[in-house]
Amino acid sequence: MAKTEFEGLYIETKKDSVGDKEVLIVIMNGKVTNTNAFEISRKINFVFDEGIYEIILDLSSLEYINSVGVATLLTLIKTVDQHNGKIVIGGLNHFLENVIRLMELPKKVSIYHTLDEAKAVFK
Repeated sequence: MAKTEFEGLYIETKKDSVGDKEVLIVIMNGKVTNTNAFEISRKINFVFDEGIYEIILDLSSLEYINSVGVATLLTLIKTVDQHNGKIVIGGLNHFLENVIRLMELPKKVSIYHTLDEAKAVFK
C-alpha cells in the first residue's frame, strides 16, 4: 500500500485479491487542478512500483479533474495496455461521470458506478 500526497489531492494504492487475481485499487481523493496536475503527471508512475497491471481506478472521491488530469488517466491506461493488463474505472460521482464519458476512452476501459461492480470484472 502506498500513499502519495499532492496539493489538494492524495492518491492511495492498495492490493486486493479478487478471485484468483491480485488487483491494485488506485484511489484518488480530492481535486486535480492547475496547481497540482503537472506534478501528478510527473509522479503517477509510482502506481506501478509493485508490478501489478490489473487496476481499478476508484474515482468516487475525486471531486474535480482538469485536462492534464485526464491526460494522466490516459497515460495510466496506456501503461496498463502495454503490459497486457486490465484497467477499469469504478465509483464515479455525477460530475466525473459526465467528464469521463465525454473522453473517448479506449474501448477496453469499462466504467462502473461502484467499486464492487468494478471488482466483479476480475472474478
